[in-house]
Amino acid sequence: MVDRISPLKIEGPASGGSQTDDFPTSASRNEDFVDCRGVTVQDDTSNDDLVRVSRDGDDMTFLDKNNTVKTLTELLASGGGLTPTTHAVLDQLVHALAEDYYEEYTRSGNKVTNITVWTDSGKTTKIREEQYTYTGNKITQEVDIQYDGSGVEVERLTLTYAYSGSLVLNVTSVRTP
Repeated sequence: MVDRISPLKIEGPASGGSQTDDFPTSASRNEDFVDCRGVTVQDDTSNDDLVRVSRDGDDMTFLDKNNTVKTLTELLASGGGLTPTTHAVLDQLVHALAEDYYEEYTRSGNKVTNITVWTDSGKTTKIREEQYTYTGNKITQEVDIQYDGSGVEVERLTLTYAYSGSLVLNVTSVRTP
């Protein structure tokens, strides 16, 4: 069983209601709201107001445990979003379709040994690179390299392929920042 709070209300047309209530009635979650200064978010063990959402004039405000109050406008203006550090925990090497690019292929005989992705056909800045190593006709190692906006290597993913005859058994990958 889940404990729920069911607030009661007394309303009338003067306070925004549609009718005058003679007795406290249950608030309707579809049409009523609770009018209060703020809402605190507490943990399981304390009864505090360390984390609070409230309003100051026309701005929604957020109070955190460090007693820092930020308005919604300030939070939105601060940019937020992903930083390079928080982005790094995501799978970054799937961004092959994230930008316009020029792709260049290097071959040794009939085997592709390198695919380089540039910002344009003038090869101004490297975006990404794939390097392939073969034993016979089998790719034994693939190195995927991601570059930043200046063309400096940011990270690489090295994949090593294991075979049974002509079938790939498994691939081991190691990421190095």
